[in-house]
Amino acid sequence: MNLTTIPKLTEATEDRQLIKLWISQKAKTTQKTYLMVVRQFLTFAGKELREIRLEDILLWLESFQLRDRSQNTINNKLAAIKSLFSFGVKTGYLSANPASMIKVPKPKDALNERILIDEEVKRLITAASNQRDRLILKLIYVLGLRVSELVGLNWSDFKPTSDSVTVTVFGKGHKTRTLLIERQLWKQLQELPRSDKTEAVFLSRFGNRLDRHAVHRLIKKAVEASGINPHTSAHWLRHAHACHSLNNGAGIDLVMKSLGHSSLAVTSRYLHVQPSECTSKFIDLD
Repeated sequence: MNLTTIPKLTEATEDRQLIKLWISQKAKTTQKTYLMVVRQFLTFAGKELREIRLEDILLWLESFQLRDRSQNTINNKLAAIKSLFSFGVKTGYLSANPASMIKVPKPKDALNERILIDEEVKRLITAASNQRDRLILKLIYVLGLRVSELVGLNWSDFKPTSDSVTVTVFGKGHKTRTLLIERQLWKQLQELPRSDKTEAVFLSRFGNRLDRHAVHRLIKKAVEASGINPHTSAHWLRHAHACHSLNNGAGIDLVMKSLGHSSLAVTSRYLHVQPSECTSKFIDLD
């Protein structure tokens, strides 16, 4: 279809109106990040969206390369810009998408550098400053949760059964999945304080739902106290869950479903992190 024939599907007449429409379609955890990236870009370009050219985007990306930002960081910023321009064209607000001309370079897969061994996970959990923080680390690891999924947990999401407890997790892309925890961990969770203000399982000191930033801070504090890799983050525990589950015999289909991955291709990355079999075993230099 010729771009000039695309019908206008929005009443937006200026960039801020289009951006508001675009960002409303994103997950809450994505909105803040994408808005920051777009504001960054528009400030750098100093132009309206309709005036942006391919060179503007390339110069912006080059500015991050000059500051030695990682390829993953640059790719994430480019993804936000690509999404916005694509939305603008589809709604008829924009007539062209200069971002579509830019290929996303594939970054080095450094997943193997972000896998904690069992002993490091135990040290991290033990190093947490209080029982609430220890349970947060346990739950992220045991269930392979994203931080947004952890802070979104409500007491009503837990359903005790005869031998275990099911947990309904609201994940990325509004997808839900049901997971299991042992009764001993459920017993420990039940000892946490509750609040009249919220159904949230994990609370701030003011009795409100704990936010993502607080979780990142408490993990950083536990990492420093444990003496493990200082770059360790919440997502490293999710990686550890996947890798350790596979190494201990869990099927890849089960791991995919438990983590809420969109495809087996995503989960299969963990199969190559700590291989148990390799043809090098069959090579003899002696």
